[in-house]
Amino acid sequence: MKKIPGRTAPGKPCDTIDSRVSASYRAERARGADVGLRRKAAVLTCVIAIIAFVLGALFGDRGILHLIDKRKRAERLEMDIARLDAENRRLAAEIQALGPDALKNDPRPIEALAREQLGLARPDETVFLIEKPDAR
Repeated sequence: MKKIPGRTAPGKPCDTIDSRVSASYRAERARGADVGLRRKAAVLTCVIAIIAFVLGALFGDRGILHLIDKRKRAERLEMDIARLDAENRRLAAEIQALGPDALKNDPRPIEALAREQLGLARPDETVFLIEKPDAR
């Protein structure tokens, strides 16, 4: 066995130094464990915060899914606007084809529209509505 300088056999004066060193080593190690625990807590807190931000970005009031839904709704509304514009142009062309004073002098086109679109009738008439069965 090789003799290490400064070390003596058990029960000698160096034994008390070894116990002091081991006590200070244990205290140092406990502080290191405390630092490691704090580091783990900080990392866990950051991970939880990142998860909360990601969930908010996806599912929140101003999240990506909400944005996608709003874009789809805007596209549907744009298609409705285009359809209504086309119908307005068609009706304007229909009015132009009748002539500028045709609606003032002849109430038949207005009456036809009222019958077709609004289901109106004269007081002495009876209206029968025939519904088509659903194609299921």
